[in-house]
Amino acid sequence: MTPLAGALFAATCLAARASGLASSWAQEPVSKDSELAPELTPPSDVAPPSGPLKSDAAVGGGPEPTPVPAAALPPATVPEGARPDTMMTPAGPAPNLPPRERVRWGWLTHPLSPTPSQYQIRKGQSPHRVLPLPSVRSQPGVGLMLGANISYAYRRKEGDPNRIYMIFESRVSLKKVQDHSFFIRLRDLLRREEVFEFGVLGYVDPVFPYYGIGNNNNLEGIDLQARYYQAHLNTVGGSLTYQHPLWRLQALGDKPPGMLRSYAGLAYYADRVRTYDNSLLQAENPAADLSARRGLIRLGLTWDRRDNEWSPGKGSLFDVIVDNAGPWTGSTDAWGRLSANFRTYWTLGVDKLVLAHRLSFDALWGDAPLVPLGEFGGLLTTDGLGGASAGRGWMRRRYIGRLKAFGSLELRFEPLELKVRRHTLGIGLKGFVDLGVVADRMQDLPKHWHVSGGTGLQVIWDQFAVLRLDAGFSRESFGIYFINEHAF
Repeated sequence: MTPLAGALFAATCLAARASGLASSWAQEPVSKDSELAPELTPPSDVAPPSGPLKSDAAVGGGPEPTPVPAAALPPATVPEGARPDTMMTPAGPAPNLPPRERVRWGWLTHPLSPTPSQYQIRKGQSPHRVLPLPSVRSQPGVGLMLGANISYAYRRKEGDPNRIYMIFESRVSLKKVQDHSFFIRLRDLLRREEVFEFGVLGYVDPVFPYYGIGNNNNLEGIDLQARYYQAHLNTVGGSLTYQHPLWRLQALGDKPPGMLRSYAGLAYYADRVRTYDNSLLQAENPAADLSARRGLIRLGLTWDRRDNEWSPGKGSLFDVIVDNAGPWTGSTDAWGRLSANFRTYWTLGVDKLVLAHRLSFDALWGDAPLVPLGEFGGLLTTDGLGGASAGRGWMRRRYIGRLKAFGSLELRFEPLELKVRRHTLGIGLKGFVDLGVVADRMQDLPKHWHVSGGTGLQVIWDQFAVLRLDAGFSRESFGIYFINEHAF
């Protein structure tokens, strides 16, 4: 071989080697773990091709190669760990997001995260919820109450209203107060989104409080649990109500649907009141028989737009109800009541932080008996002003009268949600402020404002049973309340 021929042979071999390296570098897919720059960098031991040596096709003057999916390459050419759907482009492989890591500590949700399972059907979960518990309640003037209760709820899936809700309670306090009750709510029984409610109760209260009608004087420093401010009350009775759907508002965005219903019901209670010697009630009514029968016909309207009924986070619940009583209803006296309650709920940014608000008004006319003078009427009758539901921090039924108005603002935060097998246990905090006025005449209603407030804890079991521990403080007294269900 001549020197010229040898030089040509060596040049040809070098060109072929460079062309093969360039072709292999251009087509080889890159692993997702590669830390190459957006523009591919050739292997460190081979200089990047330049000029006409871009690919085998380029050497022959053919068209540029098209991107080839990694899945279409022979198995031997797909690097281990590469995703099959990785697309090669002249600038490199399409970026791949790292896979989501499995959440650890699944039994404890993130403090500020939403709870999507609240509105989903969890596989294998029964629609029946039963919670038997020892019943422990406490509030000033009643003392520690011990007993038992059983709650039952039926709903087809998470987020739906309870088709059936039932609770039976029986308790006795250390001050010999007895409270026995049964309540059941049936929803959509006739497939018309109607609501039936039935309840019966028996109540024995040897420390029933009485501080005078419209007594707005400051009693700070006085023993408010003395026998002078007490009477003996026995009450037995029951009620049956029906709510008929009138108009439905469809859900708008993240706002729940609403339902306007008419309200009709019957109720009957028998009160037996006995005064103690040298008590305030005896001094103001020395010869009067304060026992009474209360037969009621109830008519009104309700508006329900809550996202759920056990612990609402969005929406509202309104009711305006008129009660009428007289000899025609089996009552001892002729009297009536107008009650209006407006409850609203806002979620503040995250579904774990809820601002709840209540406004109530109650007006009596005629010869109203002693017990209704210290009550707020409505869907659920509660003591007020003062007690576990309206005016926490004041003594129970501290302010009573014909006209009552009340407002409450409560901030609820549920940072923890525990998974106990198939059950959910939510633990939360709260802070509240209560404000109320009571008078016998409308012009006197805004003259005396009674403020109280405090903080508390709440536990929600399986999104249907709520237990709360509230500490309320007022100018005259303070109270620790351990009660089932929210104040409103």
